[in-house]
Amino acid sequence: MKRTIEISASFTGKISTGSFENESPYFSAKEIIDIDNSNIPEEFEIDVNKLIEVRQAELKNICYGQFKKHAEIAYQEKVAKSYKNIRFYEAGNGQKYPSVTSIINMDANFFTPPDELAQMAARGTIIHKQIEIYLATGKWLEPKEIPEIAFQVMTVVTGSLGLAVDDVNFINFIKDYPFKVLKQESTVINHDHKYGGRMDILCVIESTNKGKWDKIEGIAFDVPTILDIKTGASLDKAKGMIQQAAYAMCEDVKQIGLIHLTKDNQCGYAKPAVSTKIESYWSIFLNKRKLFNERYGV
Repeated sequence: MKRTIEISASFTGKISTGSFENESPYFSAKEIIDIDNSNIPEEFEIDVNKLIEVRQAELKNICYGQFKKHAEIAYQEKVAKSYKNIRFYEAGNGQKYPSVTSIINMDANFFTPPDELAQMAARGTIIHKQIEIYLATGKWLEPKEIPEIAFQVMTVVTGSLGLAVDDVNFINFIKDYPFKVLKQESTVINHDHKYGGRMDILCVIESTNKGKWDKIEGIAFDVPTILDIKTGASLDKAKGMIQQAAYAMCEDVKQIGLIHLTKDNQCGYAKPAVSTKIESYWSIFLNKRKLFNERYGV
């Protein structure tokens, strides 16, 4: 006997944790199945009722999965609106993941006034953009020559801290510590642990062009390496390495490192730090990721 069967299922529920109170999304699914038992011995005939029961349960699970995903996205959007200090990265399919720096700095800068944080962040953005352009073109531009950072320049120039952007020297650094750029300012996403970030420089420190790198303890040549530019007055090496380890787990990276540009040294930079012990820093980041999720639910 030939039969055409339409099987359907649905799921709905209330989301009390989203931006809209008691949102009630509805999801449904259906499929059409053709069954032909006409030429099959009776003992091998398909049990239509059992088939419908099984497939309805499977379709309902699909709908429930869509509901859960919608609820998660709704909560992410609510957190993003409620906590302006948390930066999110678009992760596809409507998902938003917290940034690596938001996770690591969960309790940092608590006593620093917002306007001072803005000035320091603006200075860092300016120097990072200058370095990005230099590595891509070989030209070092003055901040006023870069239109896209006009707001950051104004923030620094008019700020109460009196910050400068010409008191460090990246050109001196790369002359002494050369590297081959693979890509820079690249966004990375980790779907397993749900976070995102933007790494400064993915490169290779070549054994054929060592410069002063061979004086750095633990250096590994000719392997994919993430280097991060730090422009703060002081360098928190542990925090910096934890940040780079999180990025490294999104790429095929064997080494991480920090470049500290500082006015405290006459040459405009400090001795770089590198490490191939990514796993040890990664384990610390995972613990911070867990704590962040417990606090914010994302």
